[in-house]
Amino acid sequence: MLPTPEQPAEGMEALRWPEAPHWFRPHYGRSLTGVMGTLFHLLGRPTGEFPTLMAHLPKGSPRKAKRVLLLCVDSLGFKELGHSRQLKALFPDCGTWITSVFPTITSCALSSLYQGLPPARHGTLGHVIWREFPGAVVDMLKGKVVRARATLQEAGCDLSLLRGAPGILDGPVGKNLPGYQLMDQAIVGSGLSEIIYGEAPRVAFADPLEGIIKAGRILENMETGWVSLYMARVDTLTHVLTGDAPQLGLVVQHLEAMLGMLAASLPAKVLEETALLVAADHGQNIIRQRVPLQGEDLAWLESHTRALGFSGRVLHVYVNEANERAVKDRLVALTGEAGRVFRFDEVVGLTGPAELFRHPADVTPPVNLAAVRRTLGDLVVVLDDGWNWERRGTLAPAEPYESRLVSQHGALTWHEVFVPFFCAPLGALRPE
Repeated sequence: MLPTPEQPAEGMEALRWPEAPHWFRPHYGRSLTGVMGTLFHLLGRPTGEFPTLMAHLPKGSPRKAKRVLLLCVDSLGFKELGHSRQLKALFPDCGTWITSVFPTITSCALSSLYQGLPPARHGTLGHVIWREFPGAVVDMLKGKVVRARATLQEAGCDLSLLRGAPGILDGPVGKNLPGYQLMDQAIVGSGLSEIIYGEAPRVAFADPLEGIIKAGRILENMETGWVSLYMARVDTLTHVLTGDAPQLGLVVQHLEAMLGMLAASLPAKVLEETALLVAADHGQNIIRQRVPLQGEDLAWLESHTRALGFSGRVLHVYVNEANERAVKDRLVALTGEAGRVFRFDEVVGLTGPAELFRHPADVTPPVNLAAVRRTLGDLVVVLDDGWNWERRGTLAPAEPYESRLVSQHGALTWHEVFVPFFCAPLGALRPE
């Protein structure tokens, strides 16, 4: 049985906020930061300082493999997983829950998943956020300054300057084992893909089935190693259909069918020696009401702040110290009961494990809080369940079709924070 907000799995309730009962905290001992560490541990490679999820694997999960296929399905939360057949049946023996990170937004979460680092370490603390380089608000998925005509790459900039601490793929653990990153051709070479995937070759596909076929060929031709396959279609559809839409089952079950086809096509020895990891970066929150952020309110905020940034349902506010109180009061009045306005020191603890902020003398140096603040924001507004920002130009309706967002993420609700994680023999998805 899959966990739900009404019937959560063991351990989930401990992450609930007492002062905000609809919200849950990331658990950095059981989060996306442990996915790549688990992959390398299965392949017999010690992960050093990088965490794993080995302690949380269920009884049916393999503990070692010669090859690993990592399938990252954007926005495959538990309600989206509920449309599946094979994966849902496999969950009791080979599935468990983990948490996303904060903000629960793709740029931030994928960075944590593939680098094995919390946001406070890797530095991608949101989607559209202020970066000291290039001294502007940057769309981290595209690697592009907001309103600029060209991307940073096209302008000749070195995107490595957007990286934080070195991740698991940047060190000997990641470099000394064959690995491949497969993704849609539209994002190969995009801003985020230049930052988070290390030196692993990136392989483009035009259709998910092409990606599955290419993954199978790579697995078949490698003695040992890993293949990561990133799929965005569930995210694309849940934004405009919601994760409850029955039509989403067509996409989820098609993905399962393709995995079954892959398993059936591989030689028996390769199949037996290959583990399948399935992970998601976040889930989705259904939008029911909107906080208007346009007109006079937007003009006032823009004139009293250095910049505004967005991570879906989270607003990053960059403000001069002299204006902070007035801006916070304005945001509190604007947001009302739809969310909460935090000062940086009240929210920074969500971006990594507590020990990062305790300045221990005998472990990895503490994070540079000043640098985190410049990116996360001096004030951070987190919206509550069912609310989203109403902004001009965000999937505006076009007659005769409705094209507005109906689901969004970035914040701290149960569906956004908790995601499924599978570690299973690839052969478990082979059709009978």
